Amino acid sequence: MKTVARHNTLIEAQAQKSLLEGSGIPAFLPDENTVQMNWMYTNAIGGVRVQVNENDYERAMELIHLKSEEI
Repeated sequence: MKTVARHNTLIEAQAQKSLLEGSGIPAFLPDENTVQMNWMYTNAIGGVRVQVNENDYERAMELIHLKSEEI
């Protein structure tokens, strides 16, 4: 698994995960349960990571970059 992004909130990470999965890229939030237990851990662990399989990494990064340009 490769990290494609880190977010300050679980909601942002879940939104990006949904974007990736909606585009056919399986995504995983390895820090989801930790942050759900105590949101203050987010800074201590460096944010909520969004990860994808290594073979989907390039496609995921392109999609994230395209979406960030639209905002």
